[in-house]
Amino acid sequence: MTAALDTIRAEIDALDAELRDRLLRRAQLVAEVAAAKTANGSAGAPLRPMREMQQMQALLAWQKAEAPSLSAAGLVAIWREIIGMALAQQGGVTICASDAAMASARTHFGASLDYQTVSPELDELAKNPRLIAVLTLDEAVAPPDGVAVFARLPLIGQAQALCYGALDAETGEGNDADGAVALVRRAAAQAGDDIVFTGADYVLVETRAPEGDAVWGRYLTLAPDAGLTKKGLTKKELTKKQETGA
Repeated sequence: MTAALDTIRAEIDALDAELRDRLLRRAQLVAEVAAAKTANGSAGAPLRPMREMQQMQALLAWQKAEAPSLSAAGLVAIWREIIGMALAQQGGVTICASDAAMASARTHFGASLDYQTVSPELDELAKNPRLIAVLTLDEAVAPPDGVAVFARLPLIGQAQALCYGALDAETGEGNDADGAVALVRRAAAQAGDDIVFTGADYVLVETRAPEGDAVWGRYLTLAPDAGLTKKGLTKKELTKKQETGA
């Protein structure tokens, strides 16, 4: 029994060492990305919400198809920490959150970034792309010019908070990503809307048909099968697979 356990534990230790090596290689590639952005003059804020969510969607597609015994929430938490380390490596961002929203902010952005427990001034976000605000749903307000809601927290489960930031041109192009929803304030929900929050005289909804109502932001979600094909791949991955014949 002891010899068998020792063999299994030795294999686990070897895999742990391999994971550490892979994390280091990933960090090296992140450094190369940062250097490339600096070289071509696009070294703004490192935050890429659409790309991050595409990574999360691919992760959950893999979990669903290959590793259903693993916790989806646990996998998302691990990857969020990895993403947070990459953000810190590229100069980081500062997250300003209210007392009520701080737990949601830390859970999402991880242990590697800077936090301030303040009531964020949303107008300041447009001037500083490395500043992010997180507010609970009952604190949430319409974003000012140059600012948008780029995520709702948590990524899995009932929404509790919104993330605000000034997003650059690269991220803005991602607003048309397959599966993106618009966060819209309406007097009443319409057919096909997913209600995020119900206020005294309005609702916040996620919808693909914003029509003439006030759009607070656009983002991808981890709703079941959001942005995924029937084969469990993101649409971008499926297109690449079809093009290469792999």
